[in-house]
Amino acid sequence: MIESPAAPSRMPASMRWHRLWMRFRRLPPVTAAFETALIVLGVVALLVLLPHHVDKDGYDRYQALSALLGHGRILDTKYSLIGPLFSAPLWYAGRALGLPYDGVGVYNWLVFAVGLACLYALLKDRMDRRTLRAFLLLLIAGSMFPNHLTNYFGEVFTAMAVGVGLIAAQVGRPRLGWAAVALGVANMPAALPALALVVLVRIVQTHRPRYSLVVVLALALIGAENWIRRGSPLATNYENGFTEPFLIGLLSILFSFGKGLLFFAPGLLLPVRGVLAGLAEGTRRLLGTTHLLWVVFLGGLVLVYARWWAWYGGWFWGPRFFLIAGLPACLALALRLRPARWPSLLGDIATLGALTLSVWVGINGAVYDQNTLFDICHRDNYAYEFYCHYLPGYSVLWRPFTVPDPIDWHGALFIVYAAVVFVYLAAPVARRIASELYGWLRLLVPITGSASAGSRVPRH
Repeated sequence: MIESPAAPSRMPASMRWHRLWMRFRRLPPVTAAFETALIVLGVVALLVLLPHHVDKDGYDRYQALSALLGHGRILDTKYSLIGPLFSAPLWYAGRALGLPYDGVGVYNWLVFAVGLACLYALLKDRMDRRTLRAFLLLLIAGSMFPNHLTNYFGEVFTAMAVGVGLIAAQVGRPRLGWAAVALGVANMPAALPALALVVLVRIVQTHRPRYSLVVVLALALIGAENWIRRGSPLATNYENGFTEPFLIGLLSILFSFGKGLLFFAPGLLLPVRGVLAGLAEGTRRLLGTTHLLWVVFLGGLVLVYARWWAWYGGWFWGPRFFLIAGLPACLALALRLRPARWPSLLGDIATLGALTLSVWVGINGAVYDQNTLFDICHRDNYAYEFYCHYLPGYSVLWRPFTVPDPIDWHGALFIVYAAVVFVYLAAPVARRIASELYGWLRLLVPITGSASAGSRVPRH
């Protein structure tokens, strides 16, 4: 007689629950999944909800690229072709689809998205990932980047190439990192003195003079482009523009209501030494050096453009040439959003204020731009343009509060997204502030109660 195979015994319920629990534990934490989803959603929103066009200086870059790729001619324009050359695949794709401007119109968005991916890849195993995700969220919703992604200008390429390159050069990719830095600087030749300052800092820190070769590389790239396009390595088309009194330019770049860095990147005002002290030595060294080098590079740009006659960047929203300020400003904010080893009420209030203004900068640049200022600042051949630089009522940041500017559903959705990011990032700081205020009140209440009790007249 052939016996039938025994039916498999059922797994005990406790074991089944254990296996389910182990699978659940392998899933990413809820906070990590939510933050990652916010980052991905934000990158998509910057592509779908923001306008992407090619005009003003961006159109000049497009014309130069089109002349080179379409007709083999090299135009003698003053804007570098190094950054635009990387958009050649998008130029060909746009031409093939019959949408010549749309391809390069999204180029800066693509550079930004790739830059965020590189930042995450370089830093994910070298710093707290929650802080890293907060940093990326701030770049998306709380910086000047959203506005810069709407056109085909050159600042995004330089900011991301230099910003990411300086990190890569410290984490085991020195040749690739410094090559990216040199390309970013060659795309914006006025940044060469800023690179020289960064290299000087690295030489002092490491006692390695070979870092000076990075300046030589950037100078060679700039000279080669000038020679090919203009016949001389020294012909830049920028020789006669440094006519602004230095002090006026410096004060304007830092403090003017319509262009001032301290309004558009308030995280620059936040100290980070205290929060870095609580990190592991390797993380502290990497983030401290990175923040320092970003700030030094930014400082070099400020010193250079303080003498430039168009320090304000022409008809452009915000401080155009100083986009890289968003990197150290957002990193400082992300670090200070962490629970502090020694809580400070004033420090947390300053952090919350900087976060609030930063997210408003992101919303303002993405949604409002300069929509209600054209008639004022263009009047009589730009005779009143200084209104938009110096007067609070005509600043792009504050104009929406005084002059209504209707927004479409694209803008409304971006505001909702930025508001969600703000509430999520601000909640821990707000809780700390409330807890610290409650602690102060608990110290005051017993004293007040004792004083009141002692002042009573006993009854007989």
